[in-house]
Amino acid sequence: MNRISLFKDLARTGFHTSITTTYSVDAAFYDGSLHHRLRSYGCDNNILMADANMLQRAIAQTPESFARAGSAYALLPISVPGAFHPKVSIRLGSDAGCVIIGSANATAAGWGRNREIVGQIEWWRKRDDEDANASRQLIRKAFDYVAPWLKDAGLEAMKRKLDLIERDAAWLFEIDANDAPLALGDGSFVDLLCEAGKGEAGILMRLAGLVGTVPVTRLIVMSPYWDANLDGLLGLIDAMRPQEIIIALSAHRPQFPLDGLPLIPDARFASIFDGNDRARFIHAKALLIQTEHWDHLVYGSANCSDDALGLADKAARNAECSIYRRLKAGTGLGALGLDISVPIDRKHLYPQAKQLTDTQSDAGIPPGTLEAAGNTIRWTPSNRITEPEGATLVIAEGEFPFHPTRSRGRSVELPSKPRPPLIARVRLADGTLTSAVIVNDEVSLTHAAPGMGDKRLRSAFAKVELEDGDFLELANLAAIIFSETPQGRRKAVTPATSAGQARTKSSGSDAEHEVYDYDSPEAFRTAMAANVPATGDSGRLNFDDPDAVNLLRIILRGINLPQQEEGDDADDDTLYTDEMPQSDDDPGPDHGNRLEDPSGSEDGNPPPREPRVYRRDEAERQSLDILKALDSFEAYIARLASEETPPPRKLTAEICFILRLMVEACRRPLQIKDGDQRDELFALDLVPKQHDRERAFVVRAGRILQRLWLGSRSEAALLSRISIGQHQTELPYDCFALIVLSRWALARSVMAADGSKQTQLAAFVTRSTVAIWKTTQNWPSLDGSAEQDFVRKLDGALGIDPEETERLLGHYSQLSQQIQTG
Repeated sequence: MNRISLFKDLARTGFHTSITTTYSVDAAFYDGSLHHRLRSYGCDNNILMADANMLQRAIAQTPESFARAGSAYALLPISVPGAFHPKVSIRLGSDAGCVIIGSANATAAGWGRNREIVGQIEWWRKRDDEDANASRQLIRKAFDYVAPWLKDAGLEAMKRKLDLIERDAAWLFEIDANDAPLALGDGSFVDLLCEAGKGEAGILMRLAGLVGTVPVTRLIVMSPYWDANLDGLLGLIDAMRPQEIIIALSAHRPQFPLDGLPLIPDARFASIFDGNDRARFIHAKALLIQTEHWDHLVYGSANCSDDALGLADKAARNAECSIYRRLKAGTGLGALGLDISVPIDRKHLYPQAKQLTDTQSDAGIPPGTLEAAGNTIRWTPSNRITEPEGATLVIAEGEFPFHPTRSRGRSVELPSKPRPPLIARVRLADGTLTSAVIVNDEVSLTHAAPGMGDKRLRSAFAKVELEDGDFLELANLAAIIFSETPQGRRKAVTPATSAGQARTKSSGSDAEHEVYDYDSPEAFRTAMAANVPATGDSGRLNFDDPDAVNLLRIILRGINLPQQEEGDDADDDTLYTDEMPQSDDDPGPDHGNRLEDPSGSEDGNPPPREPRVYRRDEAERQSLDILKALDSFEAYIARLASEETPPPRKLTAEICFILRLMVEACRRPLQIKDGDQRDELFALDLVPKQHDRERAFVVRAGRILQRLWLGSRSEAALLSRISIGQHQTELPYDCFALIVLSRWALARSVMAADGSKQTQLAAFVTRSTVAIWKTTQNWPSLDGSAEQDFVRKLDGALGIDPEETERLLGHYSQLSQQIQTG
């Protein structure tokens, strides 16, 4: 038996998702150690599943220990008839998967102090060995075991996390889980025995089927806990009818239910782990059934109890997961690392100090599903709540009444966004208070795990963020950024449906959840007509494409981020903040796709840097890349316009990118040095020079914005067809940025044309700008002060003189007057 350091095993890259299940809840350990380790090594999409009753107790005892729960990682309580008891760790990457199944809870005791047993199953695309296919099927089986609970939760955040897995670990869905033990290259067999506590045949009966009718020479049982009447052990003995029974107990203090000894007169006891660390608690659980030709080994989460194993006439009540191995006869003990040669006299046994935990909750009824999105809390009552009318949300900030939504759910708008962790209860109309839960925040969890995306883009974004690269250098990646059609990667995330129809539907025992798209941006504006003007402080995006999330972060770095409340700490969960700081003694690798704003300046703008110096041929090539990027974007939107399906939602981020790229190209010259000679080169001109119209900002920006916002007689405006999720309760942040940057580019065009003394050009640009500006008003209105503040920060990030910015804002006023009088 090899020793595995579970904590060291997390210090490996190649995984983007982790799903961890636990019975006992040690929030401080998971929050501060395991989750920190996962994120430090690039695993950002993290889910912790815990027994609902044990989680409730932990919330009541140490609420402060759940610092990042619901915002940096999803926390999901699971209820089954007995106990949710599996100890499974699943990690998934784009080219790898790892599953660890055993007896260790995700606690400091399980990962440090106890003596535990675990099994590890791995698959790596680059390793092509004969057992790889078996490993892949078992990883799929472990995922299929936990996935129904994730789907049935009815959470938007969980749906997105599952979508991310489907997209970024596509290999997992290219193979089916096994339905029988798999043969390995060494002649042994392996399988997973999973029990969901749903009334099906338990582990005991499935194990009996695997052993068959051959005589069992010896049954060896290692278990830290036993049911008081030894029903589980007696059921196991009855099913196997072994010639010899050995119960392995700690050499330090062997404990056993003494009242049950008369029921097993033929069993003998063996002392195990008698060494220097003999006092370590043995939490490992294992069964070894020896026959003439095979040793059948089962180890994992299941204690020797009827609730865990089930009986011939009784289904198991617990959810459990164990590994099954069929080994050559006589090799099982060696695989376990057990020496059972030292007997224990029955008179030296101690009474079992700790009984199996009572699985009945003493904390009230479960509230159902609670999920946050900004200031909004959505509630879908559990099946045990039959009269949700008149219920209120109870949080530290006070009580707030729920209001009905389209479905049978309820929602409440809080006066301000609560600080994480958000611990909530529901008070029913009759005064009954439900149990407490950690509320998962859809927006924060999306930002904490943007997904993998394209490796080339991640590398380029990292270079820009680390200040080693220039934003203009992203132009040579335009072919990658604008390469996807609506039928591209979105397929796994957003199944094609007609606008206004149900996009997804997931049902579970407690909820049915449906998500709709608005028919058009105008329908979205109508729905939001009663809302106050948008201020750009919504953290929610209208898309979840990881490349687009990272692209938008780079574009708006240090501009107008959704700000944390005054007095909030560094663990804020905005679009640009990584809530997981790295420790000095364990920095971990820099993966370049973190969400922090590395500006380091007091005003939030990036610190000034020395401009890159180019050779003339390099500058000309860079200038050509920028022109090619514009051509690529225009071809891209022309292709989207010809498609019958709506354009991808990430188009908002791509438009913001191209507008900022154009402004930088005509305002930030490329510095050239040839020997002692210095020169400057602008990739774009502000206005046309001579006959080269294609290098002019006002021409290219005007043509692009007209196609996006106005369209033509034969072609509808592209942005009039973009879909917006009906779960949006305010203008998404990317849409706010899109409107502001469009108007910003329009006002710059007018200012540039006015300053050029080309009167015909100025008149044409102004007429076109007024027409496009009017169309931007078809979207939900913006708060004027917030819009101007955004423009000032945007200009500041580009190094534009504040006086010029104020002149630009003067054109805003003039254009508004022309629109009103026109």
